[in-house]
Amino acid sequence: MGLWFGIVVCVNLSLVLALLPCIVLGRPAGFDNKADSESCDYINGEWVYDASLPLYNSSSCPFITTAFDCQKNGRPDKDYLKYQWKPSNCVLPKWNYFEVEGKLQKDMDRLKALGTAWTTWANWVDTNVDPSKTKVFYQGVATTHQDAREWKDPTATDCRGQTEPIKGSKYPGMSIQGEAVIKSIISKMTKPVYFLDITLLTQLRKDGHPSVYAGGGDDCSHWCVPGAPDAWNQILYAASLGK
Repeated sequence: MGLWFGIVVCVNLSLVLALLPCIVLGRPAGFDNKADSESCDYINGEWVYDASLPLYNSSSCPFITTAFDCQKNGRPDKDYLKYQWKPSNCVLPKWNYFEVEGKLQKDMDRLKALGTAWTTWANWVDTNVDPSKTKVFYQGVATTHQDAREWKDPTATDCRGQTEPIKGSKYPGMSIQGEAVIKSIISKMTKPVYFLDITLLTQLRKDGHPSVYAGGGDDCSHWCVPGAPDAWNQILYAASLGK
């Protein structure tokens, strides 16, 4: 068995889909991605107060779930919204517009924006990755169970009280919006990418969330460990070994 030196590209598609309608990736004037990425230490720095923040309003973004909307849940202070990570020797681009073929797009359909962003990523992988030295993985969506109507259970409201997975290998609810876009892009790539498609195995685990045992609230989006995350880590490990 050969020894691989590689990168793992793991992206949470659900987070991308949630934030794309509210903020989109961009770069400030004069930002040279190649030059800055080579010279900048993004990890070391400090949080600095920035009065121009936040860049989006959580309450007006329909794709941010209640569990993450601290203002909607009654947090009285707002200064925590105005801190920007400042690397020691450079600046991070703000997420304030979307550039397509040199033109700025301030409003864009979120699935179209997703396709544009990930096509750029795919082109970069195809151009720069050497498959003999690197394996690339793309992680799909780990789903939530906040609405029992998704799995056709009239006796429940969410994951609370669920004690066993959905039987079988089919989820009765709707498919994840945007997943078809990602699959289509990956299928057209010239370099191999392993799609770590964890959607189904997490959809079936309606019983796997902390729920009321999260230390407060009713958490149907995170996962109990040991639990479902062990399965996708096992798959990642097996795939990295070429099993």
